[in-house]
Amino acid sequence: MSKKGFYKLVILTLVALNIAIVAFFLTKLKPQDKASVKNIRSEILEILHLNKEQAATFNKLADEHKQQMRVLDAQQAKLLYPYFESLADSSIHIEKDSILHQIQLSERQKIELTHRHFEKIKKLLNEDQKPYFKIFTKKITQKLIEK
Repeated sequence: MSKKGFYKLVILTLVALNIAIVAFFLTKLKPQDKASVKNIRSEILEILHLNKEQAATFNKLADEHKQQMRVLDAQQAKLLYPYFESLADSSIHIEKDSILHQIQLSERQKIELTHRHFEKIKKLLNEDQKPYFKIFTKKITQKLIEK
């Protein structure tokens, strides 16, 4: 096999592995995880004492947030694979500092996205519901930290 053919094979293999990693992250929720998400949402609706209209808006916001986080997770997966694969394969040359910086930016985007999501939830609340927001943030922040 020529060098050119070898490199084509390596590139195709790496592309296939990247696609597999992205697919894994996009489908990583198991059935029990989906049930857990439903339970968390129900718990949030109870904690915040949301009415039906607020609950519908909340669920829409939560779905949007979940989709945006999946996109960021997939982008991050594309960065993590070559970073760690370069340990096992010395022919893979990467800019480690650049990749680490991009991963940091991705984490920052996820944190900022979640913060904006919480702000949107807070705006949903009536004055009599606002005291429950502190309980919500404490509980959800704890779940995020344990994740």
